[in-house]
This record gives sequence, structure tokens and C-alpha cells, in this order.
Amino acid sequence: MTISVVAVRPPSPVELGVGMRLSIHPHCDNYVEVILGALADLAADGLTESLEITTDELGTHVTALTFPAEQRLADYLLGLIRAAHRRSDGGHVVAHVLLSRGCPGEVRCDLTATGLTAATPIVLPPAWIAATAAWSLYPMTDGEPSIDVIYGAIEGACARGTVRDGMHFATRLSGDLADVVATGFEAWSRVGASVAHVVTHLTLSVGSPTVEHPSPKE
Repeated sequence: MTISVVAVRPPSPVELGVGMRLSIHPHCDNYVEVILGALADLAADGLTESLEITTDELGTHVTALTFPAEQRLADYLLGLIRAAHRRSDGGHVVAHVLLSRGCPGEVRCDLTATGLTAATPIVLPPAWIAATAAWSLYPMTDGEPSIDVIYGAIEGACARGTVRDGMHFATRLSGDLADVVATGFEAWSRVGASVAHVVTHLTLSVGSPTVEHPSPKE
């Protein structure tokens, strides 16, 4: 008797629908110049490679075309906020970010046949910019309890040292901008290794005049 074995290949980032929607808001008079300059900086630094980027009046959608997808998106977001902060002379910058992978409206493959990709650690260089964020995670499980998955992600964030406290509908993160971004992305990636559709919301703030940030340690 011959037994045939069919190899299960991992889906590509495009097939899995790994992407983010974002909008960035520098609180300064020359915000158009700041945003356009920051986008030019990203292209000059090579942070737009292997990404499909579309912009409309509501924001920007970024899709990762190749692995490591989550890392590429995290690099892009960190670079954008850093550049906008620098170009606004260290001013107040806010970014609203929606991360999604496995959305039925985006997925172009049969996940039961291809399986899910394993999570990879998100590694970002220190930004030396203090940041706070409101972070929410939504595992879109099919009739199964998701609260254990969420608590597991929060425990992972606590281990990173970025969890500050709970707040309405979210968890407050604080620390170096790179650590805060990595916390949200890595939790999203890890949950996505076992849950087909997972969404994360991040509202990030740097340079706020109403918050006294401790300086990141060198």
C-alpha cells in the first residue's frame, strides 16, 4: 500500500491578509510638510521595500508582501513615528493603528489546507523616545473563549515591562517607543499563530505636553 503525504505549506502574507491601516497626526502648523517628509524618509531608508502602500483621505493601508511580515510592518510604523517626531522638532505626534491578519475579507487561501505561520519575535532598535499607547487585542475565535488568549498576551506584555495599567476597553503601555510598538506587534503575531483572524488597535502618543514621560534609559 502506498501512502501519499501532502505537505502543508504556510500561506504567504498576502494570502493570510497581514496588514495595517494607520493615520498619523503631528500636532504642529506645518503638519503636511512633516508627514510628507517623514514618508520620504521611510523610502530613503528602504523601509517601504516589500510593502504595498495605498493612501486615501482616511489614512494609509500597508500590506506586507513577504516574510517576516509583522516585522516589516513594525519597522515601517516605528520609522514613520520617529521621522514625524524628529521633523516636528520633538513635538506631539499621535498615530492610530489597526493591525489585522486572517480577515475573511482579505484572505485568499484555504487556511485549513495551508495552516498558520509560526510567530517570530519582533526586534526593534531603541528609539530613545518615550511613548504611551492604548492597546487592545481581539482574537476572532469561532465560538471558543478568547479571554484566555487575551490574558496570555497581556502576561507577555507584562514580561516586556511595558504594561502600565488597565483602562476602559484597553491596556495602557508606556516605555521606549520601540518597546511599545514591539509589544503590540508581537502579541498580535503570537496570537495569530493559533487564531486564524486576530485584530489589534494601537493609539500611540509621543511628545505629549500633558504627560511627563520618564526619559528612556540609555
